[in-house]
Amino acid sequence: MKNTLFISVFAAVMTSALSACGGKGSNIKEENVPADSMAYSIVKKAKGDSTLYGLACDGCTDSVVVFLPYEGGDPVTYEIIDARRLGKVFGRPKIGDRLALLVNPEDKEEALLVINIDELKGAWCNTFMPKFRDLAKMPRRLQRRMMADMPDSIKQKFLVPKELGFELKGTNTITPIGMRMRAETTDEMSPVEYPKQKRYREWRIYNGHLLLATKKHGIDTADIVLLRPDTLVLRFKDKEQGYYRKN
Repeated sequence: MKNTLFISVFAAVMTSALSACGGKGSNIKEENVPADSMAYSIVKKAKGDSTLYGLACDGCTDSVVVFLPYEGGDPVTYEIIDARRLGKVFGRPKIGDRLALLVNPEDKEEALLVINIDELKGAWCNTFMPKFRDLAKMPRRLQRRMMADMPDSIKQKFLVPKELGFELKGTNTITPIGMRMRAETTDEMSPVEYPKQKRYREWRIYNGHLLLATKKHGIDTADIVLLRPDTLVLRFKDKEQGYYRKN
């Protein structure tokens, strides 16, 4: 029911907003929008979020972005020369793309960060190699020695790469890729183990950061380092993780 309502409101907003990109102002209302989900509403921001959300309009270039805010009104042009030079423009805005912007508090005509939400969405994966459980507890030097002595037939049998990742959906939900719903007995009996992956459930942009929420372990904060059509790099507090787009 909640997702149905969200989609209905979103469709109405998109129709009004796209008309505004053609030169008319919009009048977007906030009524009937679910507010109890972590996922941000496209017309009502979370408390404390200074990010602006809206649509890319005709006229976007490498130096400016023409932006129609969901709050309504006419399109606004923001300079993004410094943001692009500093690598803070993620994705290439096209007409109708959903954008997230951080505006310079000292210069309201400049955007410090631009995220193309439509390009951020999608399935992102990486290929991970397992480690032998006993080896994982040994010093790296001893690991290398034992791996060198191990027959290739044994290595090929167990050291099979696995594709793991997640899909960021337009409803701000996340679907895990390559992860089992629950641990199985065969996993515990296997001599190898794969890097542990968190099972994220929801995502959102908040003050320019990407928030990834799990059911039990709270929210992880990541910064987007790189976003290209086929590549995503996220910086977490303890590591950087790269992903490729899975079609």
